[in-house]
Formats: sequence, structure tokens, C-alpha cells
Amino acid sequence: MINSSSSIKHGPDQLEISGPTLKSQRTKMSKPEDSERKNLNKKLKDVEISVPIVYGNVAFWLGKRASEYQSHKWTVYVRGATNEDLSVIIKRVVFQLHSSFNNPTRVLESPPFELSESGWGEFEIAITLFFHNDVCDKPLNL
Repeated sequence: MINSSSSIKHGPDQLEISGPTLKSQRTKMSKPEDSERKNLNKKLKDVEISVPIVYGNVAFWLGKRASEYQSHKWTVYVRGATNEDLSVIIKRVVFQLHSSFNNPTRVLESPPFELSESGWGEFEIAITLFFHNDVCDKPLNL
């Protein structure tokens, strides 16, 4: 799954957890002039906003329902630190799965920004956040 800072694994029929990772995106924006204040879509310059973002994964062993190629059910996610709606700042999230998956590039353009699948092995997932233009011009690779 995702290469994460902490990991807990238990025996059969138990939950496998890779600890969530907290990442804060900082961006500078400019202050609008009086005429621009009416237009909320304008950027603010020299204003820094920090939004905590949590990303991680959970996996469950399927036990008796497991097959050779479908032994675990897993979910990878991007969330607000207190489950706030990130769609205000995030335009889309791209999850890049292992090439053995059908359609390994998954694009989510609305919350919840999470993806669930089943599989049999561990792999890294690249996550890229794309922000609304008035928030940040550059994507963030997690």
C-alpha cells in the first residue's frame, strides 16, 4: 500500500493499518483591492493559508473469502484533519495504482477522496492533489 510512517499488522481476520500521514499545504495569496473584493474568485497575495491534510490507507484480510489474487480489501484516502470538506480547496485527486490494476490511474473530482479495491500484495500508491486555481497553481505530490 502506501509507504507510511507507521504500520500495525495483526493475525488472520484482523485489521492491517498503515498510520495516516498529516501534510500541510502552504500557499501565498494576494490581498485584493476594494474593487476586487466583490469578486471572491480573485487570488489574495501575500496571505498564507495552512490546511492540514491527512492521507493513508487501511486493509482487511478477507479470511475464508480470500482467493489467491483477492486476499485483502483496502482503501486509500485523502481527508481533512477533522473530516472537513476539502473540495473547497482540492479540485481533484489522482491515485496512481500498480500497473497490474485495470485503469491504474484513478481520478476523483469530488469527495470523498478515497478509493477501495481488493488485491493480494503490497505496493506503493502515488497521490497527486490538484487545487482550485484560486488556491494554488501547483499540484502537490504525496
